[in-house]
Amino acid sequence: MEKAREAVAFIWGAYTHVDSVGRPLRHVLNEAGQPVADPQGVPLVDVDGTGNIAYTTYCGTAFLVGRRGEILTNRHVAQSWWRDKSAEPLLKAGLKPAFLILRAFFQERSEGVPIEIIAYDEKLDIALARTMNWFPEAGPLELLSEAETIREAQPVFLIGYPTGLEAILAKLDEAEKRELDEEESCSYETAGRLSAKGRLKPTATSGFLWEVYPHILVYDARTIEGGSGGPIMDMNGRVLGVNAEYLEQFQGGNYGVPIAFGRALLGGQGVMAKEAIRESSELQRLACAEERFSEEAAGVCDRETDGPGK
Repeated sequence: MEKAREAVAFIWGAYTHVDSVGRPLRHVLNEAGQPVADPQGVPLVDVDGTGNIAYTTYCGTAFLVGRRGEILTNRHVAQSWWRDKSAEPLLKAGLKPAFLILRAFFQERSEGVPIEIIAYDEKLDIALARTMNWFPEAGPLELLSEAETIREAQPVFLIGYPTGLEAILAKLDEAEKRELDEEESCSYETAGRLSAKGRLKPTATSGFLWEVYPHILVYDARTIEGGSGGPIMDMNGRVLGVNAEYLEQFQGGNYGVPIAFGRALLGGQGVMAKEAIRESSELQRLACAEERFSEEAAGVCDRETDGPGK
């Protein structure tokens, strides 16, 4: 179990949308310099706005499948705006998503490493990424071979980061909790501090695989937001699929993508990114000049960002 945990990464991302010349969305301010919102209270944003960059943060899970830093995760983790209805108007307006930060935390490393997305399935919720300028020493997880069959009613377990960092923070002793009391529960800074202390470790849950279809697996091993992208494994530690969805009101119905689609991405199938999707150093520089972002992402903003350190 410990070796399997070492191969599972915590993913943290922050992204905005940019126009054709690379201008990011910014908050619209009134004459008094205060943010403007619509009647529903949603802040107004525009590339001509004069406020801070408008960005979205999220977290998820991924796991090693290759010796050169290849990792599998969900497409909605690699591209958080995928199937996000709130992003549709922006995309239709010609804006493109762009990452301020996209990093993976491994247990063997005290800080996050930049990753890049290289391929994804056009229809299913699975994507392939890889680490940049650094390869983990942890061994990749074994994938169920093409010749083997996924069986219904077999026991399975999940490894990942359900609830993001909240489940990790709940395990700390009182002294450690007080030390992190001023931190946001899912900020990059919190993830970095937990990682530096060796406390950023994924959670494992178990259950049974009840239904097997060509495109989806159904199981009752518990999960929730943040656990997306984690491996579904059999009792021998082989990966059967990638955890993708859950039903909030029914823990007996959680869903994953069969690992055959992950093998296909590793074999060069799927949609290959025309150019690797990664964080932008220019957008990162602009965002780090702003107080709110620099506080949330202090682990990135307080040092050079032209490449990962060891």
